[in-house]
Amino acid sequence: MYLFYVYGAGFGHLNRILNFIYTQKIPLKNCVLLTNSIYHDQVPKDIKTLYKEDAFFKDQDPFNLFLQNCIKEYKIDTLVVDVFPAGFYGELEKSITDITTIQTILLARILSKDYFEKYGSPVYDIVYSLENGITLANYQYKKVIPFTLQLKPRESSQEVAFKKPYFLVMHSSPIDEVLLLNKQALLYRTDEHIYIYSFCVIDKPLILENTSIISGNRIDDYILDNASKIFTGCGFNSTLETEKYREKQHILPFKRKYDDQFLRKQLL
Repeated sequence: MYLFYVYGAGFGHLNRILNFIYTQKIPLKNCVLLTNSIYHDQVPKDIKTLYKEDAFFKDQDPFNLFLQNCIKEYKIDTLVVDVFPAGFYGELEKSITDITTIQTILLARILSKDYFEKYGSPVYDIVYSLENGITLANYQYKKVIPFTLQLKPRESSQEVAFKKPYFLVMHSSPIDEVLLLNKQALLYRTDEHIYIYSFCVIDKPLILENTSIISGNRIDDYILDNASKIFTGCGFNSTLETEKYREKQHILPFKRKYDDQFLRKQLL
């Protein structure tokens, strides 16, 4: 059984873990997922999802006890941590050190130096390096393995009649960033329709005519293939999912507490 630590309020962290499960061909029934994401309802029902609010992760001792109880209750033999080696608040620093009977895995993407100025890295059995730009000297591990995530096939959306030509804005949240990407698309628009794919609830007064919202389903390659231009942020998942569309993609990096989207854009 696998226990996944997935801290992150948006959908990106969950998406990365779901792609990891798909890549490794792990049966969903063998997965337990601990998260604070408000999008936890997007996790497949066959995965046991444990949702906790943000404050839960700040108190190390109760968190550590909860983690140990999860390992016993669900007979966990592998703990997989997404991105933050010591946890977002340092809550995993002691937990990982105390775990000696199961395998520990870290999925590493770019982390800013600010994170490692606050927290150290406990020793992991395996660190999977997911992209260029990771400073491995900041981590402790027994083994590091370069790793490429495979993307789970997207659901078909071809039953939706898309007006051509069109631009595609892709950004899950927050809404102010979605609207900024939409403004960027407007700078290039002549007669194109704009489709915004997001998890945000966007009021109609915030968008102009000839603009539509796509929500509820992941868009498929057909829509990406036929977009005249694609507008995205520079998060890990966005850049991975749009890799073959760079020539028509407009990327706007956003500031994050511990991610460095500006570095990621330089490395593309």
